[in-house]
Order: sequence, then C-alpha cells, then structure tokens
Amino acid sequence: TQPTRSDWTFALRTVSAGLIALLAAYALKLDHPQWAMMTVFIVAQPVAGMVLAKGFYRLLGTLAGGVAAIGITSLFGTNPWLLVTVLALWVGVCTLVSSLLRNPEAYGAALAGYTAMIISLPAFGQPHLVVDLAIARCAEIVLGIICAGVTSRLILPKLAADAIISRLKRSILDLADYAGGAFSGGDPVSLAALQRKLITDAQTLAEMRTYARLEA
Repeated sequence: TQPTRSDWTFALRTVSAGLIALLAAYALKLDHPQWAMMTVFIVAQPVAGMVLAKGFYRLLGTLAGGVAAIGITSLFGTNPWLLVTVLALWVGVCTLVSSLLRNPEAYGAALAGYTAMIISLPAFGQPHLVVDLAIARCAEIVLGIICAGVTSRLILPKLAADAIISRLKRSILDLADYAGGAFSGGDPVSLAALQRKLITDAQTLAEMRTYARLEA
C-alpha cells in the first residue's frame, strides 16, 4: 500500500511535464493552455515507450479529427440536424475502427471521433471559426505530447527495453516449468493456467517490442 520509489519518480515526472506544458502554453499565448497540461496527464505512462506510443497515436487521431471537423463543418455547418447526423456517423465509424484495432492504435481511432465533435460543435453557426479551433487544439495537444515524451525519455526513464529483458527471463523460467510438468505428467489444471500465462506474456512481449522501437 506504500508508494515505491518508481511510483514517486513517475508522479514527479508527470507533474513536472504537465507544469512545463502549461507554462509553455501560456508563454506561446495559446487559447486553451489547460489542454496542453491535460494531454500530459492523459498520455502519462510509467514506461517511456508507452508514452511515446500513446502520444504518437493521440497526435494522429487529433489531426484526423481536426481535418474531419473542418470538412464536416464547412459542408454542413449551417444545418444543425445534418451536422449532428454526420458527426454521429463519423463517431460511429471511428468507434468501429477502434474496436477492430488494439492499443495504442485503437486509442487514436477513438480520439479521431470525439475530437471532431469537440471542434465542430463550438463552431456551429460560425463555420469560419472551425479552422482556428482545429489549429488551436492541435497545437496544444502537440505541445503536451512533446513535453510528456521528452520528460519520460530523459528524466529517470523506465524503458521498455529493460522490461522486455525482465519479462523474457521470467517467461523462460515459466516455459521450463511448463515443459517439465508436461513431460512428467503434472497437474492438468496447473499446466493449463501456466499455458495461459505464457500466451499472455508472449502477447505482452510483442507489444513491448513496439514500445522499445519508439524509445530508440
């Protein structure tokens, strides 16, 4: 129940990145500086590669949502029923795509849906504002992602590469236990549980490999 040194490091790193993002947003006179700070906390993860992956797909999702918002509002911004209907269809399509993908790609697809809604609705009746709203949101999101990514990689980083090595060592030991039990006629229930654990670990290692590539 007590925070570990790793917990404190993660908390302090995240708060520092959030304050840096907020300060930079005020210095740049962005319209909604709180969005930059919120982005830091949204993409915060204990492993550097996970922050970079979530931040990268959040950036893609934000850009896609911004472009969609500009297109939808420009075409249907004067008709409220048509605007809401098209936005709902966009959100539905993005949600469907998100359900077919895995994290962090799924996160980016879902973000593209609700980002378009966040940008389009305030511009209803004033379609000339949608481009400014889209640029403002994208700028603040990018600032938050940069602050989160840089601090996670440079300030006492916890790397996916190290996590892969540690998990791989445990998986090799589990595999040895599984093989020994299988050849010696071990308990089927225990072997089945160990097999499920090995499968889960293999999937996690595949995800961590992506995070390690981004760290590099």
